[in-house]
Amino acid sequence: MREVATSPGTDSVAALPNLESIIRGLLYVYIFSLPFNRLLFIERNGFIILLILLVLWCVVNRRHFFTRTPIDVPLVAFVAWVAVTIPFATFPAYSAKEFAKLLQQGLIYYVVMYFFKDGPHRIRLLSLLVGVLILVSAYGVTQFDIHDRQAVVSFFPGEVWLTTYLVMFIPLCFALALCEERPWPKALYVSVSVLAVACLLLTQSRAALVAFVCELWVLAWLIKQRTILVVASMFSLALVVAAVFVVQVGTMAQGVPSVVPQASVPIRTDLSSVVHRLDIWAFSLSQIVTHPIVGIGYGNETFKLRYGHTPEEVPPGHSPVRNQGTHNIFLNLALHVGLPGLMLFLWLAARMAHTALAAFRQVTDPVSKAVLLGTGVSVIGMGVRLMFDQMFVGTLAIQFWILVAMAMLAHSTADRTQAQRV
Repeated sequence: MREVATSPGTDSVAALPNLESIIRGLLYVYIFSLPFNRLLFIERNGFIILLILLVLWCVVNRRHFFTRTPIDVPLVAFVAWVAVTIPFATFPAYSAKEFAKLLQQGLIYYVVMYFFKDGPHRIRLLSLLVGVLILVSAYGVTQFDIHDRQAVVSFFPGEVWLTTYLVMFIPLCFALALCEERPWPKALYVSVSVLAVACLLLTQSRAALVAFVCELWVLAWLIKQRTILVVASMFSLALVVAAVFVVQVGTMAQGVPSVVPQASVPIRTDLSSVVHRLDIWAFSLSQIVTHPIVGIGYGNETFKLRYGHTPEEVPPGHSPVRNQGTHNIFLNLALHVGLPGLMLFLWLAARMAHTALAAFRQVTDPVSKAVLLGTGVSVIGMGVRLMFDQMFVGTLAIQFWILVAMAMLAHSTADRTQAQRV
């Protein structure tokens, strides 16, 4: 009698028939918990459980789950360079701990790539991300207080976390609204987009508004629809008017009362934060020159740990800078892992954006098209947003890699479509 050949996958199904479903279910819970500050215990403990299940999966299947993606080379190169800088760090133990978080982000990226490669699972994950965006935006809108500019934080620990999250996911919702052809889903995505933009505006974050306007213009350039062009023009005009107003109000002479009480102004009019950032950037640049190759050590807190306790002369009207971070992702990387690390990260970001936007023009499936477009625009918008606050950290970084993983999965759809045409 002829023996029936069995594969490792068949053996695993026989041994643990629900293992992949358990891993995928845990990932749903894990991803859902990321934007909620009070659910951080799920993220921390869930990741440990996920690691155990992944090891078990590899043992049962006798193989790994890592798959080839278009961004592998720059991603591995960047991670490898960060590892090289750890022995030269000011605080090697702390940098090694932060490096472990970077490995966690990369692992989540590849896990999502493998366990959500099937179409139905990708649709469910996309629905989960949109649903969470609705919760975060709706709750943020309810927190608006015209007398308290820091009130709108939603479920995040602070306003800067919320605005970074919105800048990351609003392009995805916009793209879904643009690419969807069915009436009811399209109306839903339009409504969610309006809600998320309203929440972003109510945070009164100037940096987030600049990033959002840049995203609108990138969308207008790619889509070439009159509606997007009009919206981008309106927001740009509003941004220019607001900038002029902020400069006029923020630079008024002391003792001269404002025509409009500052508490009732719907945007921030003080320029102290702008001056403070310029001081921080000037100091960061001066330190990059002295540590150009391997930097001072990976991790956001390295800046404060190294410079925070050193005395500094603070000019009148300015604030201390040595107890702050760099407030700029590019200066952060140049200072912490050296100029080679910055170049590798820029290569990685450029590869992500180019891969997503190039595939966007090839794929025909509306969902894949929207994911590719939204992710490509999000990478550009995040680059602008992170120029003012280095928030590519913690759960925000993990959510970004989940979004990139979905784009790379959609890219595989574009590859299959191209192969069928050939």
